[in-house]
Order: sequence, then structure tokens, then C-alpha cells
Amino acid sequence: MDILVSNNIIMIRLTLWLILGLNAVFIWTEFYPLVFEDIAINILSGLNSIRMPLTIVEFLAIATLFVDLVVRFDNISKRWIVLQVIAVGICVCGFLFKVFTYYLDSAYLT
Repeated sequence: MDILVSNNIIMIRLTLWLILGLNAVFIWTEFYPLVFEDIAINILSGLNSIRMPLTIVEFLAIATLFVDLVVRFDNISKRWIVLQVIAVGICVCGFLFKVFTYYLDSAYLT
């Protein structure tokens, strides 16, 4: 079982923070676009131009985070385990919400 455990914990943590940041940007641009309106419009147009590749990469990253959480669950420090589970749960729920939102948006536009 030790063969499956990731030795590159820094990359897993970086991926987790990047996905949480992407979720924060999504919430900001979708629900609070009037706060720093010019920046939000630029970020949203940039993300819209790469939406499909970004969604695929995000799915792979979240799947990696989930599998890493399951495989390394017993090896995670006890003081960080609750935060790690909550963070991965936020990433999974955020991804499902984004896919659902983008699907509805594209379905109504065509």
C-alpha cells in the first residue's frame, strides 16, 4: 500500500490551493461582479476563452485530490485532517456546481 502513497505532498497542497482559488474566483465573478467590475470582466472573459480545457484539467485535479485523500487518510496529521476533508469537499461541490451552472448557461444560450 505504501507504493500508492504520494511522495510529492507539496504538489498536492499546491493543487488544492489552486482549485480553492479557482472556486473563489468563480464565486466572485458569478455572484459579485460589481466588486472591482473591470477586473472581474477581464478574468471572466479570460476564463470563458479556455473553459473546456480548464474544466477537464480541473476534473483531473479534483479526482487526484480525492484519490490522494482516500489513500493517505491515515497518514494525514490529525490536526489537519478535518480541514483537508472540508477543503476537498468544497472543491468537489464547487466543481459540480460550476459544471451544472455552465451546462445550464450553454443550454439556454443555444
